[in-house]
Amino acid sequence: MRDRWALGGFVVGTSVFCALGFAIGLPVDGIAAVLALIVVVGLVVVGRAVVRHARLVRRLYATSEPARFDATGVRSADLGGGIFVAGLRRPTIFCDRRLPERLTPEQLRAVLLHERAHQRARDPARLLLLGLAAPVLERLPTGRQWLSVVLARREIAADREAIAHGATRADLAGALLALPARTSGLVPGFGSAVDLRLQVLLGDRTEVAPPAAFRRGGLLVAGVVTGVAVCSWLLHHHLVHVLGIACC
Repeated sequence: MRDRWALGGFVVGTSVFCALGFAIGLPVDGIAAVLALIVVVGLVVVGRAVVRHARLVRRLYATSEPARFDATGVRSADLGGGIFVAGLRRPTIFCDRRLPERLTPEQLRAVLLHERAHQRARDPARLLLLGLAAPVLERLPTGRQWLSVVLARREIAADREAIAHGATRADLAGALLALPARTSGLVPGFGSAVDLRLQVLLGDRTEVAPPAAFRRGGLLVAGVVTGVAVCSWLLHHHLVHVLGIACC
């Protein structure tokens, strides 16, 4: 059963928290306040990242100009030969103005179809959130591997959409090798993500999956948190009022 780790975490979290609630009287209101503080801090961190990204996009707009490559609207500038999508509210394709000189017409079309897929999926927002978690995740034993897998899966999804619209695997792989790697300073471990993407494009593998230990750990934590939340609600709203147990 794929969700047995989440179920186990839920059972453990509920049992331990409820048992402690009966035994020593856990301060549910205090716990709720701590959780609320964590949420507020998280929102502040996300807000700061959104502001930084907005400033970056404004600078990109200020130093670029509108252009059309292979009938696709882009913003072109001197970007070291790269191409990427940026912008949360209105994702925009930014690319180096010399890009058509670096790629064949077929490769250029394939790359633009790939970036259009990122644009439609609003992937800059996903990368922003991933970048916030990266400093913590890269310190975990399987964290760097998980980051690479997540990045590779987004790239592979964009490749598949590009192929569905007429691009070929050979053109996508050729363009990937011809263009500089796009770390953008947001998420570490991108080199491994490029390797995974190339393996799928070249047919060496059909899919990439996150490390089993990381996936199980995530499900376990989610189960524990859910169990604690459910037990807090039960203790606070039912047992106190119905049974008269002032444990919280």
